[in-house]
Amino acid sequence: MKRTLKLNNFFKRTVTGSLIVLITSALILINEWTFFVFVLVSGVWLNIEFLRIAKNDRNKPNITLTILSSIIILALAFCVNSFNLNTALYWLIPIPLFVIFIAELFSKNETPIRNISISLFTLVYTVFPLIVSIFIVNGDILYFQTTVNMFTPTVLLGVFVLIWVYDSMAYCVGVPLGRHRLFERVSPKKSWEGTIGGAVLTIIAGYFINLLFPILPKIDWVVITLIVIVFGTLGDLIESLFKRSFAIKDSGGALPGHGGLLDRFDSFIFTIPWVWIYLIIRSNF
Repeated sequence: MKRTLKLNNFFKRTVTGSLIVLITSALILINEWTFFVFVLVSGVWLNIEFLRIAKNDRNKPNITLTILSSIIILALAFCVNSFNLNTALYWLIPIPLFVIFIAELFSKNETPIRNISISLFTLVYTVFPLIVSIFIVNGDILYFQTTVNMFTPTVLLGVFVLIWVYDSMAYCVGVPLGRHRLFERVSPKKSWEGTIGGAVLTIIAGYFINLLFPILPKIDWVVITLIVIVFGTLGDLIESLFKRSFAIKDSGGALPGHGGLLDRFDSFIFTIPWVWIYLIIRSNF
C-alpha cells in the first residue's frame, strides 16, 4: 500500500513538474509580453498563497490592497524597463504602500502593526524577486549586451533550469538514500545525502549548461550554479520555517504532488537576487 502511494505521488510530481517546466519556459521565452504574464500571474499567485497562510484570528492583512500593490509595482517595473521610461517613475512605488497604512487606519482590526507588517513583508518576499527578474530580462546590467533594454530571457530561464535540476536531483537522491537530516527542526524530510547528491549533479549540469544557454561563459554558469545550490537550499529551508510557524505542510494544493506555487518558487525567491548581484559585479569587470 505504501509503495503504491509513493509511486502515485512520484507520478503526480513528475506530471505536474513537467507541466510547470513547459509553461514557465514558454512564457519566459516567447516574448516580453508573455514574460510579463508570467511575472504578473506569479506575483498575484504567490501573494494569495502567502497571505492565505498568514491570515488567522490574530493576523488580518489587507489582502485586496496587497495584491493590487503587487500588480501596480510589477507593472511599473516592467514598463520602465521595457519601454526605457524615466527611472524617476520608481518613486511612485511608495504610493500603494502608503495606501495600505491609510486603509488600516480606517479598519477595525486590533493588530494594525502586525497586519501592515505582513502586507509589506509579503510584497518584499514575493514581488522583489520578480522585479529582479524583470531587471535581468530587460535590463542593461548584463556585461555582454550592447543594446540597452534588449529582451534577454535565456539567462533567467537558465537559472530556473539549474533550480529544477537541483530540486529534482536532491529529491531523487534523498528519498532512497537520505539518512541524516539536514535541518530537522525546520524540515524533517530534507537530508544531507539528498543535498550533497543534488549539489554534485547540479554542478555537473552547470558546467555544461553553457551549451544550452551560450549567452554566458562557462565560468559564469558555474558561479551561478553555486549560488543556486547555496541560496536555493536556504530559500527552501526558510519557506519551511514559515510553514512550520503557521503549522501547515504546503502553501497550497493547486499543484498535485508539489503543494502550492510558493513551494515551487521558494528556491527561486532567494536565489535570483544573488544572481542579479553577481551579474552587476561581473558587468563591471
